[in-house]
Amino acid sequence: MTYIENELIKITTKSEGAELTGIYTKKDHLNFLWNANPAYWGRHAPVLFPNVGKLIDNQYKVDNKVYELSQHGFARDMDFQLTEIKDDEINYELKSCEQTLLKYPFQFSLNINYKIKKNTVFIKYVVTNNDQKSMPFSIGAHPAFNIPLKEGETFEDYYLQFEEAEILETIKLEGPYRNGKRELIAQNSKNLPLTRELFKDDALIFEKLHKNVITIRSKNHSSMIKVNFEGFPYVGIWTTQVAPFLCIEPWYGIADENGAVKEMEDRLGIQTLEPNELFTCTYSITVGSDI
Repeated sequence: MTYIENELIKITTKSEGAELTGIYTKKDHLNFLWNANPAYWGRHAPVLFPNVGKLIDNQYKVDNKVYELSQHGFARDMDFQLTEIKDDEINYELKSCEQTLLKYPFQFSLNINYKIKKNTVFIKYVVTNNDQKSMPFSIGAHPAFNIPLKEGETFEDYYLQFEEAEILETIKLEGPYRNGKRELIAQNSKNLPLTRELFKDDALIFEKLHKNVITIRSKNHSSMIKVNFEGFPYVGIWTTQVAPFLCIEPWYGIADENGAVKEMEDRLGIQTLEPNELFTCTYSITVGSDI
């Protein structure tokens, strides 16, 4: 376990999956990040690469050759190299190898950087195409937060706050796949009360919000979790019917729609890098009390 801290927060990470494992505030002694209790879900905040969501039959094609990838890809289960640690920054790297090439036939490097400033954690992903051909991929984040945060509260004591009034229309899932339908959840609303019923069909998936900032708040206190994911085209909101956590998941990519196995480059939300090009995206998590 590797950590960095300042006067306000401390974060912990691990080399497996280069995963963020804790976000602690020193003033109120709260851990805002989910503890990965396997009774509910055994992860904290995995990176999703080189695919986001589930592929049809766990398969995709490159130049008409079929390859297999599990849901959300392999990066979350691989050991990254810790390349640098500073007072306020941690860097990890994953490079393609024989194991990855069997599943994903491209030479790449994936760098994950964690940086803290005041009570905010900045998470940066850098994907580099080290191959001699175009490289299609998706990437996303999957942080889970302890909801409720404090004893004596329930999940329903919390709500999502948006920066602007939004038309909240979710992309519908049928099992793990998109079914081509959408459902209106709320219209012209800045606040969305959390209920288990919202997640009866799995995740809520929003596209093209006016502002890519979502804050989790309680009716009972001022502690909050703000996720800023500027530039990401999709965001998933997910929990189970009983789990004491909520995920806010910024995505460059999305699960397949029901149908036939697709070429990777034809998947919705796919990104493409030419040889020696790199792709960079950053999201942030701010925790604590803003009052």
